[in-house]
Amino acid sequence: MKKVLLSIFLISGLVALACIPAILYLESQGKVQKPFHLIQLLSCMICFPTSGWFLWKSKKEVFSKVKIIAILACLSSGAWFSYFVYVMVMMAVLGA
Repeated sequence: MKKVLLSIFLISGLVALACIPAILYLESQGKVQKPFHLIQLLSCMICFPTSGWFLWKSKKEVFSKVKIIAILACLSSGAWFSYFVYVMVMMAVLGA
């Protein structure tokens, strides 16, 4: 089970990271970035709970590089998702 969680959060985290340069390139070209934003949102929505679940399942194991990666993935995807929720709430409040 832990290997499945590990592979899921690694793949989804790498997809979210790979979307960053694509979004920046498309933004500099003045083209539509919406598909990449949606892919990044979905991958962060997958990465956050799976990395947290992986950490929960491996809490009794020795601290390793994989756990550090899982902590970084959980924190960064959670922060990105929290920022997304904040932006959506502010848009709703301000009537945008």
